Amino acid sequence: MGHTDLVLMGRAAGAFGTKGEVKLTSFARDDSIFQRAEVIYAGPEPGAAKPLRVLGARRHGGRLLLRLEDVVTREDAALLGGAWVYLRTEDLDPLGEDEYYWFQLKGAEVRTAGGRTLGRVAGVVEAGAHDLLVVKGPGNAELLVPVVEHIVTEIDPREGRVVIDPPPGLLESQGWEE
Repeated sequence: MGHTDLVLMGRAAGAFGTKGEVKLTSFARDDSIFQRAEVIYAGPEPGAAKPLRVLGARRHGGRLLLRLEDVVTREDAALLGGAWVYLRTEDLDPLGEDEYYWFQLKGAEVRTAGGRTLGRVAGVVEAGAHDLLVVKGPGNAELLVPVVEHIVTEIDPREGRVVIDPPPGLLESQGWEE
């Protein structure tokens, strides 16, 4: 059975130890969300992800280690290596006003403050000091837009809209016409 309400939250990186713990590269801001959710979904894509009950979670060496029901040996855990890990949207932490999850921006139309349509959000990447919107435009042209207040002036995930006020040179330096 496919799951359409799943959000990518990490990637299994194989086994840790001999008792079936699974190493996880977490994309979550707060790793405790995996324990609170109680069930993760692991697989190559959301439609093929299988539910796994979380029995415990702990940090070790920059990764999260998960104990999962029915994953009791090193071999069991190794089988999950490389699997994408998802959570149900209903298990995500509630958001405050003017907050959003990255996945909610995917597909949003990106326009300049002057009304020029640049393309659609293909993704968001963490780039140290601030996030970057990855915008796909005509002919698959890509534009990286720093998510900072004076450049991204409006984000409305409900309406599927992002408005930017690019500083001089931002578009041109990436091969776009100003």
